[in-house]
Amino acid sequence: MSISISDITLANDLVFGEIMRQPENVKPFLEAVLEKQIAGITHIEKQQDMKDGINLHGVRLDVVLEDTEGTKYDIEMQAGRPYDLERRIRYYQSSIDRRTLEPAESYRQLRESYVIFVCTDDYYKRGLALYKRKSIIEGAEDLAYEDGSHAYIMNAEFTVPNMSEPALEFLRYINARYRKLPIDISGSGYLTQIDQAVEDIKSDRGKVERLMTLATKLEDVRFYSHREGLEEGIEKGRKEGVHDTKVGMVRKLLTRNLPFEEIADICGLEVSEIKKIAEDA
Repeated sequence: MSISISDITLANDLVFGEIMRQPENVKPFLEAVLEKQIAGITHIEKQQDMKDGINLHGVRLDVVLEDTEGTKYDIEMQAGRPYDLERRIRYYQSSIDRRTLEPAESYRQLRESYVIFVCTDDYYKRGLALYKRKSIIEGAEDLAYEDGSHAYIMNAEFTVPNMSEPALEFLRYINARYRKLPIDISGSGYLTQIDQAVEDIKSDRGKVERLMTLATKLEDVRFYSHREGLEEGIEKGRKEGVHDTKVGMVRKLLTRNLPFEEIADICGLEVSEIKKIAEDA
């Protein structure tokens, strides 16, 4: 499989990561979303895999950065139907936190952190531009459970504009480019800047080739894994049954270090079943 150059927009997570890792692009975005000034960006990490052990599930974060106050941010682009965002946010948050404290520091020194998902589709189907997590104590709802972590899920398909106008403009831009709808961004210097950055990537043959290679890698793995599973399944299915065949497919895919969710999609099983097979392997 491959993707067309015309399909390359900011909604592509690789493009999003490359563009939003530039301070001049990510700082205005954060200020619009959080509705506050950020003194400066001190560190932006390259897209990387975070994994604590060879047999543990890793995570590849799109944009991780830190401001002058030590606040950590993880910004993710989610194109298409999102899945398990609550648990993904929990896992991403923990991955960031484990790299925040120095050995001699106390938990009081754990920095504020934000995980922000920019989604092309409405995860909760309520129309809000922003779904913002709020933690309270059950039975004492006037008490806020403040652990310094924040979760924002943004919705480019919004009908309820519950964000700042600059943030809404950003979502409208994402939605229009992703769905190939007309939009006039001439009045926004920021969106013009972002759009030009996307065009610069599309005009760079080397970057486009790298992008297409990375974008199709997972699809290729899914295709060949599925094909191999079907070919072996014809014979094995007669002897062992459909379920045993799927177990064999899962074990093969686990050796490729694919996320449990992706393996579940390929094999037509629940994520809990994939986890059980992994534990028994």
